Amino acid sequence: MYRSLMKTAIVSALSLSTVLSIGVQDHDAKAANPQENLSIGKNNLPESRITKQLARGVTYTDITRGYYSDKAYYTVDVAFFDTKEKADTLIQKLKEKGYQAKLHKVENKHSSFTDVKEKKIGYVVRTGDFKEEKSANELADQLNAQGFEKARATFSEYDGTTKSTGPWQIDVLEINPEEFQGELTNSLAKNKVTGRETVSSMVNRTQALAGINGGYFVVGSADGIPGDPAGVSVVNGQLVSEAIGDRTSLLLSGNNAEITNTSTSLHVETESGESSVIDGINRKPGLIRSCGGVADKETNEPKHDVTCTDEEEIIEYNSYFGDVTPKGDGFEVVLDENGEIVDAYSERGHSIPANGSVLSATGEQADWLENNVSAGEKLSITRTVTADGKQIKTQSSLDIINGAPQLLDDGKIEIQAKEEGFAWSNDFYYHFAQYRHPRSFAGIKENGNILFITVEGRNPEQSIGVSFYESACILQSLGAVKGMNLDGGGSSAMIVNDQLVNEPSDDTGERPVSDGILILK
Repeated sequence: MYRSLMKTAIVSALSLSTVLSIGVQDHDAKAANPQENLSIGKNNLPESRITKQLARGVTYTDITRGYYSDKAYYTVDVAFFDTKEKADTLIQKLKEKGYQAKLHKVENKHSSFTDVKEKKIGYVVRTGDFKEEKSANELADQLNAQGFEKARATFSEYDGTTKSTGPWQIDVLEINPEEFQGELTNSLAKNKVTGRETVSSMVNRTQALAGINGGYFVVGSADGIPGDPAGVSVVNGQLVSEAIGDRTSLLLSGNNAEITNTSTSLHVETESGESSVIDGINRKPGLIRSCGGVADKETNEPKHDVTCTDEEEIIEYNSYFGDVTPKGDGFEVVLDENGEIVDAYSERGHSIPANGSVLSATGEQADWLENNVSAGEKLSITRTVTADGKQIKTQSSLDIINGAPQLLDDGKIEIQAKEEGFAWSNDFYYHFAQYRHPRSFAGIKENGNILFITVEGRNPEQSIGVSFYESACILQSLGAVKGMNLDGGGSSAMIVNDQLVNEPSDDTGERPVSDGILILK
């Protein structure tokens, strides 16, 4: 309630125009034409839209849909299982301890709209039915103490495999590139990989008109360098981070946008013709967040929120990383702006030249580098970026933001969850893709207009979040023909006219992130 009142005050001060509409929704609609109402949740839900023109060619719309249902409740998910037999065994154990447990079958009702074709995803064992979250948390703590370590409190409407009345709070930025006179770009947090920054801070620092969070990134040091983009990143034409396989990414250039499958390939060649793969750029050697790298130990395919390893790598560092490379065993060469070796070291952890780079190697790759190069030699480094299988030029106007998965293609809902690493287990697919979370996503309309959207979540009285499928439905309802997911959860943030217009889900407030997409005046 507070959030609704706060936003009403903000948008009223901006003299917005209001549209209130109620209508019937087609939840499985395939048409890409804009609709008066969004096609998420149950039919005939109330929906209001408040729209403001921020600048020529830029509008901001606040959408409120649905309502808190008196049938909603808090419960405890004790565990997820792939088979009913395992779930039944746990139910019996819970009953023996005096708990009233029940089985929830997780179905893939929208399998025709995704590359995950299994009809049955798994089974969730639940216990408890409460009106207060506190009671569910207490029960979860009790179950954890008794050895049921996966038990956690949840809210019935967070399960995106069932229809809901909501509510939902949705914020939409739309840019018409033909009319917009400013600049659409992305900003690396504090202009370097090793920094993290809130979108509010980025907007304030650049005096932007509006902004939204960007792609996935490393959060904890156990998974790499905190702040490192977990996927491709190109800033002003310079490659800052390598791609994860050929995941979906957002390309910005000259205020136009494309959503494509993007991949990268890096190689180094000596004067004598010896060559080797460069495994990554501006990240910690040996740790590949969400996998999808070269000769990784676990898999070379994308595997979201999993950190693959590789003890034998060459990593390139440029000034976007920071001042010094990570310390450790290995071999390093420092290159000037022409690729000439100016220094070589038998360990890692040295200064990165402002206009040059450092090649840092571990394991057998360190041996290869040390045995094949010498001071004064000029190395040839090739950095290739492809979009939908075609090599592209990384001009200074080009920015690339990682994300995934694809949500829309050619106006149709086509969610590439399995291909892009979000269905490596049924449990992960259910809790990440089918569950309702705060989300950020981007879309492109047939006329070239660009959409940036945040949906609040994890707040039952204000907004429950959306699944991948519901994200695609929102994009489709707003007229998008291409669409993709950005980083979400506690990272979701949208700033408009110096105001944080959505309510982030983290208890600490707005989360410092790796990069932001900015609309500059």
